[in-house]
Amino acid sequence: MTSAVNSSGECPTSRTERGTFTVDESAIQTLSDDVGSLWCRPIATLDSPPDAFTFLRDFVHPNVPCIIRNAIMSDVGNCGDARDALTLTLDDVVENVGEDTMLTVDVTPDGHGDCVRTVLETMHHESDESNITQSRRMFVKPHEQSMDIKTFRDLLRKSSSLCDGANNTDLDELLLRQYSEHADIEDCDLNIIEGQDHPPVVYYSRQNDCLRTEMKKLFDTQLFPSTFTFAEEAFGTGPPDAINLWIGNERSVSSMHKDHYENLFYVCSGQKEFVLCPPADILFLHEDEFQSGTLCPINDGSSWVVVADDKHDDGRRKQFWIEPDILNHTETEFPLLAKTHPIKVSVSVGEMLYIPSLWYHRVNQTCETVGVNYWYDMKFDGPNWSYFNFLNEISSRVGR
Repeated sequence: MTSAVNSSGECPTSRTERGTFTVDESAIQTLSDDVGSLWCRPIATLDSPPDAFTFLRDFVHPNVPCIIRNAIMSDVGNCGDARDALTLTLDDVVENVGEDTMLTVDVTPDGHGDCVRTVLETMHHESDESNITQSRRMFVKPHEQSMDIKTFRDLLRKSSSLCDGANNTDLDELLLRQYSEHADIEDCDLNIIEGQDHPPVVYYSRQNDCLRTEMKKLFDTQLFPSTFTFAEEAFGTGPPDAINLWIGNERSVSSMHKDHYENLFYVCSGQKEFVLCPPADILFLHEDEFQSGTLCPINDGSSWVVVADDKHDDGRRKQFWIEPDILNHTETEFPLLAKTHPIKVSVSVGEMLYIPSLWYHRVNQTCETVGVNYWYDMKFDGPNWSYFNFLNEISSRVGR
């Protein structure tokens, strides 16, 4: 039996089919307090990469983040006898790979990709030729579009210069209002997003080892190491599974999510802002299961539709995702968020953030930013994975 959370955020007793299992407010509050004591410490900043033993002892084993400076160095000066932390702007990237290099770019009307949105679905009844429109919450992915890197750079800078100070929250609220105002949908399954005053937002965030595949020309310059020895030895799972390049501006936001990887994220130019939550916060983040779909531009990009993913034997494809934005939410709608432990971290040029596996993170940029991250596989044979799975099961009785 799944229990609901009442208006005060308290959790009534839950009973499983095999005996009695109690999840009450006192137990939940105790866990929240313990998580805060264990994980919510100041983020350590190291001036240079640690040795493998120190990294394992102080950060990997206790499962806590840290910032590492000077992790990627670059020769400077004519003689190459001086070294400094690597910096790389978007213009530098274009110069290294050539303007005709093709990219697969995420495109959205408001900068929010891979997030839960309210959409309207029109159902057509053939019997009486009537249409019934209903709203639903869906996990919506960005539109993917192929373009050369010069076009991408132009679009990225246009979206930033024409933003007129509007933030992502304003844009998102505008979209939701327009969703609710649209009443007549033809020739599509889901709601049309009306044309925007702001240009669409582009974000390079392939997450598929793109630095060694789509952007191989850049990787072949040997500006970036193929691995970090101290990290590979500490993780004990081999070389990185993926090395990804990220290019975006202040209009793009990655909603709260987790990865089954040990993550090393280096900022080459600009600045990244992370909101981190420890794995035990799964109980309080209101993760749920949603039908999924993908944004698609129509009418030359002046309007957008959400196209539902292909159906399977069990219905439409579904995705578990965190519904609320931890920085912009209503406490009455998501009461358990008050028990989370968000840690805000700014990562500047030349700094690398270690995000331990299963840590939740929300990410945005403060300006045009280039970053690269290394994903090392996590260990699935340790207590962290069992503990997380247990809490994930409990969360189904607490927050969903």
